[in-house]
Amino acid sequence: MHRELMRLPNSHQPDKSNDYYDRDNDDFIASESDRQMLLIKQQDEELDELSASVQRIGNVGLTIHEELSAQEKIIDELGTDMESTSNRLDFVQKKVAMVMKKASAKGQIMMILFLLVLFIILFILVFFT
Repeated sequence: MHRELMRLPNSHQPDKSNDYYDRDNDDFIASESDRQMLLIKQQDEELDELSASVQRIGNVGLTIHEELSAQEKIIDELGTDMESTSNRLDFVQKKVAMVMKKASAKGQIMMILFLLVLFIILFILVFFT
């Protein structure tokens, strides 16, 4: 009775159920082996898809890197052009300041009147001739 509760085979009796259990075990092992092979096959397919995705992402990353490098060069060139333009503007502003300093208020009024008369003469020549 104790053996029956522990499900241990009785060594005194030949057990026909052992053959049944052996077949069940073999069937279970075979089905588990098939299931594991199917899982491995699915994992291989998923890994192939993952590999293709990683390659695409890598290519996108390279494209982004190339684009950023090109934009960095453009920004560097723009910075250089801005520095050059800034230097020229500073030079012109200094020259204008020197001219303004040298010219008196009377000279400025005379210059404005001269430019106004010149504008009127050019206006008459362009539109009335």
